Amino acid sequence: MQDPSSFASFRTADSSQAPSREFRQNLITRQWVAVAPGRTDRPHDFGGADSDADGDADGASGGSSPVDGCPFCPGHTAELPSIIWEQNGMADGPASWQTRVVPNKFPALTSADDGREQSAGLYRARPAFGRQEVVIDTPLHHQPWSDMPVAQVEAVLRTYRRRYRALRDEGLIPFVFRNHRSAAGASLAHPHSQIIATDLRPPQIEREERRARAHTAETGRCAYCQMLADEQAAGVRVVRETDAFLAFVPYAATVPYEVWVLPREHAPDVGTADDATLAALAETLQDVLAALSAQCSAPPYNLYIRTALDGVETAPHLHWSVRIQPRLSVDAGFELGTGVKINPSLPARDAEHLRAA
Repeated sequence: MQDPSSFASFRTADSSQAPSREFRQNLITRQWVAVAPGRTDRPHDFGGADSDADGDADGASGGSSPVDGCPFCPGHTAELPSIIWEQNGMADGPASWQTRVVPNKFPALTSADDGREQSAGLYRARPAFGRQEVVIDTPLHHQPWSDMPVAQVEAVLRTYRRRYRALRDEGLIPFVFRNHRSAAGASLAHPHSQIIATDLRPPQIEREERRARAHTAETGRCAYCQMLADEQAAGVRVVRETDAFLAFVPYAATVPYEVWVLPREHAPDVGTADDATLAALAETLQDVLAALSAQCSAPPYNLYIRTALDGVETAPHLHWSVRIQPRLSVDAGFELGTGVKINPSLPARDAEHLRAA
């Protein structure tokens, strides 16, 4: 077994001042990434984030009034299929609710669980059973997370936790995510998140968990905790750090300005996070997203929560996280054909830019 300390030279050599071209491997996912800095030197070199088909650049339209035709705005409840749950609004808010959860009006899954699998020769099929819910993040149509009060981000996180636990109780595996702007997959401009819960075990997450288990079996350490310690010690890829969380650009980031946010305390399941933890997470996420918006012209991004598939409270090899992937580059033939990403930016340089915001 190779001593992890032997990689110290790699960590310290990742200087934002010294571009290099190399293959890097993510400690957790084992995915290889070709880091090719020099193709872009500044955040705005990436371009493509100043406008969007949905007109949803941060703060582009301004104002707090409901928007005609938006089913998520206050006063348009009749346009919603139903309301699953809502969090009471603040006394001085624009609506009686602070966050809302509604069914996805155009689901890709069916609520009928007959569990029957079909096969024909080489091919297999089964009903796409599950739940699809939309979390309306705020009553305000023009309030992205980067501009939200921290209390509103915290309200969204509490809503995530409530629905995550409820769907777990149904025996489903919830996946919590948000697509910011149409270039990242959002179909409506109003700030919202989604939860898709199925009985299907996502292969990509299963692979990551197997690799994390193998790492712990080999080294006796949680790979995520080791990554936290190494990133804090190196410092060059750290974006924000608090007593409760560390936000950093991964050593083998797959896209420019990718950020992982991990709790310092080892915990496999996000559903166990208490109110104090969510409050600290809200502050960290709002800070990171505000920096990303300032430095990269409010880019489209995908944000998702990675948590233990089985919702276990104790697992020495698993550690939940929030991951943010801006849409500042495009997968082309090499990436699609090989599965090896090309990141045209240097992780340490990206972190330096975000720290400066």
